[in-house]
Amino acid sequence: MVVCIFSKATKIMKYLLLAFCLCYFSIGHAQLRPAPESFERKWVKSEIYDMTWYTLRDTAQIEIGQVSTRINENEDQIMVISTVGMKGMKGTWVDSSICEKKTLRPIRHASYNQQRNMVLNFGQIVKGFYTDKRQGKNTIINDTTRSTYFDSNLYPVLIRWLPLKNGFTQKIAIYDYNPSAKIGVISASVNGVSSATYNSQKSGVREVWIVNVTDEISNGKSQYFVDKVSRKLWKQTMEAGGRNMMMVAVE
Repeated sequence: MVVCIFSKATKIMKYLLLAFCLCYFSIGHAQLRPAPESFERKWVKSEIYDMTWYTLRDTAQIEIGQVSTRINENEDQIMVISTVGMKGMKGTWVDSSICEKKTLRPIRHASYNQQRNMVLNFGQIVKGFYTDKRQGKNTIINDTTRSTYFDSNLYPVLIRWLPLKNGFTQKIAIYDYNPSAKIGVISASVNGVSSATYNSQKSGVREVWIVNVTDEISNGKSQYFVDKVSRKLWKQTMEAGGRNMMMVAVE
């Protein structure tokens, strides 16, 4: 009888331990979603910064374009506008994202370039349109989502606003619309953060966080060199589809 009771008690303890481990694992690895506590508000400010875009071939750096990012904040909202000018191409690529200031919940994303136009109005049901200019095809978007998310166009900026520290990791829920790849809520992952220095031309040696990131948009990987004091993005390296690229801050 005592043996039977002990056996049952042991099984109950094993069950409780397993349940605790599963709960702890799921909490520790939960995806980051829009909320006041999902980012550090002190880093958010209106600003404009420019970066030169290079493709890397062996030891050569070949300039291929310029990227300008403008962040505007008002009482209730944050707008991020990125403008890309590529060498040898007419016109620019312009993406704008609007989100709630308090939570970063996405409101609208508009994207215009020579290949396609797209507008996404966010909510539980994402509504908008996607116009493929090369094929002359217009698609009405009416996509139901099952969870909250960040705009994929905002997440590279969000990286700078996270509570970065050595060893920091975090999965991030983002929404992306790309008919030739994935549509819907996908993941970006901060896989690790480490300390380093960056030699800037005008500001000298800066202490930075190197943030290692992957996402399901391109299945590539990036490194962000983020200033520890100001959260300025000094450099970003990218590997995707067999290509190596880099963006460097214009000082």
